Amino acid sequence: MTEYLVYIEKVGDPITPKGPVGHVPALPGASVRGETIEEVKEKIGEVIEAYLRRLREAGEPVPRVGEGIHLQFEETDATTFHTDYSALRADEVDILLRWLAISRQELVNLVKELPEDILDWECDDDTPSVRGILCQIAEADLWYSDRLKKWPEVPLFRLAAARGIALERLRALSEDEWSDVTIYEGEKWNPRKVIRRMLEFERERIHQIRELLAAIELD
Repeated sequence: MTEYLVYIEKVGDPITPKGPVGHVPALPGASVRGETIEEVKEKIGEVIEAYLRRLREAGEPVPRVGEGIHLQFEETDATTFHTDYSALRADEVDILLRWLAISRQELVNLVKELPEDILDWECDDDTPSVRGILCQIAEADLWYSDRLKKWPEVPLFRLAAARGIALERLRALSEDEWSDVTIYEGEKWNPRKVIRRMLEFERERIHQIRELLAAIELD
């Protein structure tokens, strides 16, 4: 019999704020959302079993479903749990990186041969297409990993850190990518425009600061 602690988050995380969510810290990736807390409790067992089967199919040494599962529930308004504060060990990092790869391969296998019309099909106005969901996942990867940044509190140090990341991204572009055009929220962007807007924004703010300092001196 394997026992799992299930945190039931009653508020929701910033990306998906609707409905309570059940999380299993010992099985990162095993979670379920419901309209009520009771629904979460009813669903989470099946989710855990399906996840364990998937991991075992991929060769991971996780408990067998047939060995039995006991669930302990804890309701919380927090989005960071006590178990989140435990420092990762090197062997845990290796395991979790494998699980990330297993999950991503499952996703790729699911969608890689879908035709364009299926990728873009929407069942209603409130539900995104498969293409839209894939874009959400990509954005979430960036959003979540961005939480690891420790931005300096001192403004000038923060400026240096942010500019360093921007320059790193610009320098990483290949020669072909210097002319690439991307669409972000309906607006066209390319490296030349990005640099132009960075400079324009900074020059505008320099002027704004000068005016602010002048007003302070006159006060």
